[in-house]
Amino acid sequence: MNKLIVWCLFYSILIKIATSSSSSPSSSNKIPLYTIEGQVVFPSDENVLDNIRILVDEGLYIGIPRVDGTFVISGIPSGSYIVAVNSPFHIFEPVRVDINSKGKIRARAVNFIEPGKVVTMKYPLRFESHTKPNYFQKREEYHLTDILLNPTFFPIILAVISIPLVLIFLKQQQAMQNMQDAPEIQETVQRLNNFIQPNYNYNFPDIIDWLITHVGGARRIRSPPEETTDSDSKQNRKKSKREKNQAD
Repeated sequence: MNKLIVWCLFYSILIKIATSSSSSPSSSNKIPLYTIEGQVVFPSDENVLDNIRILVDEGLYIGIPRVDGTFVISGIPSGSYIVAVNSPFHIFEPVRVDINSKGKIRARAVNFIEPGKVVTMKYPLRFESHTKPNYFQKREEYHLTDILLNPTFFPIILAVISIPLVLIFLKQQQAMQNMQDAPEIQETVQRLNNFIQPNYNYNFPDIIDWLITHVGGARRIRSPPEETTDSDSKQNRKKSKREKNQAD
């Protein structure tokens, strides 16, 4: 019985040693881990560190800033990471951090268009707020220039301007009509017409009479135009019609 107990204890010790040796990792398989350090800077009149988180690769590793804004994120293996500050009140530019196998850390600006273009930055990281997010769209404001530059507004302007001009033109036309209806104006217009187009019923001297008088010869007397009546014109028409019938 005692031998059985001894053998059981011996085998249990061997099993424990074997399992402990297999479960413990060797020193050659250990992965070195590193830390990322930096600081978040705000304006002096603001203190909103409570709602800020530092995200490595969109939350693969998360850090919380201290009261003075500094932060340390540990347990990060070698590789390339994008470190960004998540804040509901400010916007920060993200930074790419490269950690090589020897633990050397390099910070550079994030460039998604040209990843090969390297613009180095200072390390430890320093995040400064450059603007605030806008969660609301600004309401559109109307100005007087918007109305004046509207294409549909030009016909309205032309209509407003043309109405007084039309009224003034009609008023002038009415005034001219009233002036023409006046007896004095009619007499003046008649005199002007007689001066421009003289009546040959009167014996006005012309250039031919003046030449005959001064050069020589008898003066030509202008005969007034013959006046025809309605009866004479009817007789002439009947006579011409009769002659036409005889010719046929």
